[in-house]
Amino acid sequence: MCVCGVGAVSVLLTDPRGQQVPVSVIDNHDLTYRVEFTTQVSGVHTAAVTFAGLTVPRSPFTINVQPATDASKVQVRGLPHSQSTPVDAV
Repeated sequence: MCVCGVGAVSVLLTDPRGQQVPVSVIDNHDLTYRVEFTTQVSGVHTAAVTFAGLTVPRSPFTINVQPATDASKVQVRGLPHSQSTPVDAV
């Protein structure tokens, strides 16, 4: 890990259609950052990351977003009728 001085972290996230996706960049106060986003599009997204206006090494990064799973449609089959197994759908 490199302590690189003072500077702002910026992330430009682009979806597969080329549209910009809003992000929140959170300082973890341990020399790392977390990026949060919500997208409606599955597929490969591109994250261009800069620090103090300079491109971070190996940027842009790719993020493969998979379609969401609807937990309410989960079915458990093959258990004996007398056995009950809870399914956490959170």
